[in-house]
Amino acid sequence: MNNKIFKSLFISSLTLSYAVGAAECSDVSETIANKIENNYVIPNTATKLSQLIRSKAFLTGCSRLKSAEDIAEFMTLELNKIANDKHLSVVYDPQWVNELKTYRSSAQTEVFTDSRVMEIPTDNYGFKKVEMLDGNIGYLDIRTFSDSHLGGETLENAMKFLQYSDGIIIDLRNNFGGSPFMVTSLASYFFDLDTVHLSTFESRENGVLTKTQDWTSPYVPGPRFKDTPLYILTSSNSASAAEGFSYAMQSLTRATIVGEVTAGAAHARSAEIVNENYILTLPSSRPVDPRTNDNWERKGVKPNIETSSDNAFYVAYAEVLNTLIKSKNSNIAIHQWVYPLVKAKSNRYQPNQNDIDQIIGTYGKRKVFQENGKLFYQYLDDPAFEIELLDKETIIFKAFTEARLQAIYKGKQVISLKMLSVGEDAKEFQRTM
Repeated sequence: MNNKIFKSLFISSLTLSYAVGAAECSDVSETIANKIENNYVIPNTATKLSQLIRSKAFLTGCSRLKSAEDIAEFMTLELNKIANDKHLSVVYDPQWVNELKTYRSSAQTEVFTDSRVMEIPTDNYGFKKVEMLDGNIGYLDIRTFSDSHLGGETLENAMKFLQYSDGIIIDLRNNFGGSPFMVTSLASYFFDLDTVHLSTFESRENGVLTKTQDWTSPYVPGPRFKDTPLYILTSSNSASAAEGFSYAMQSLTRATIVGEVTAGAAHARSAEIVNENYILTLPSSRPVDPRTNDNWERKGVKPNIETSSDNAFYVAYAEVLNTLIKSKNSNIAIHQWVYPLVKAKSNRYQPNQNDIDQIIGTYGKRKVFQENGKLFYQYLDDPAFEIELLDKETIIFKAFTEARLQAIYKGKQVISLKMLSVGEDAKEFQRTM
């Protein structure tokens, strides 16, 4: 082929590509600018974003791109230089556009809630576990916040089970969110009859900002826990409604958060069709805390006590017991009994052979010995009981919890073992060998 003809075709191709890119950027940008300007939840930010996306510099940069995927990525990155909002994005996905159009034009939208009624009960409306821990501490593991009109009865039954707890731990480490109505229902159990302002939800549509306040209920079906110490477990996976509950309860100084900084997903977004190829994920509503005038978007909820997600349970368990001991709760004896065991587990102690060797020995008629890698305690010729070191001083029996041993040191040497039993005076046995 003649070089001049080839060069001419090449230049024409570039010109056509540029022209197509420019036209696409212009059309897509204007549609997105309108949607953001009228519906992005923060009005001042909406104005700045729409001005940016209509600017000559933005359109010029967009027009240089060669693929629709690159255009979507460019727009997302540029918008978030201002918004810093992980829910705001431009996505190139013709299949998603088609599916969304089909869904919205069908009867599926009308039966969506009914389908949730059929699906969620298989997960017990998100309530994974309710338990009474040693020391009279209630434990509730919630994996999702279902709509309160669906899971409200399950919540009621869980709270009735926990009604005699001296303290409560709510585990949200594996909770990715759900309904704000269930958040309100759950929070209401931890206050008295005077309603409390939890949050304000701001929604924006067609340039109109609507604010809806969320308050605790003056009535709950079942017991209240207004003075019960409350600890909430979080992880980096705790998101959305799980963060909303944690943030509000922390802001109100009603709960202590233990674990990891949460995901940072506060804004609620909708999927807006731009054209046949693009979708705009648009944050159109957000919660605002009335005390901080802020939320957890991108920041996450920062725990009062930071620790790994794996260790959060024992750290919180020990903390709530210690709090009850300091307050001289009526069950202080049982709290004092359980606390050292839980505290030892929260320290994540790993025994080494030197620590074990310190314990092994004879204590009058009693002895501690090691066999096949396991540690045992024996009185005379009675059956031996397997024991475990929770830390260098705390030793538990594997078969029962009514008694345990405490190693007494002088310097670095164990000089005696103390037998501690529920409801009995301690007995100390001096080391003889």
